[in-house]
Amino acid sequence: MNKTDTEMQRLGWTVDQGREHLQKYYGVRSRLLLTEDELDNFLLYLQLSD
Repeated sequence: MNKTDTEMQRLGWTVDQGREHLQKYYGVRSRLLLTEDELDNFLLYLQLSD
């Protein structure tokens, strides 16, 4: 979770932007509801984004 927080800050994402992405791609509004694999995938997506 901390790593995704760091990456979201690096990208300048707001909490709302993160929630929108989670809703669109995973069908949830909170990272707490992601499986471990989904959380890893979300982190990788953030790390590869500019």
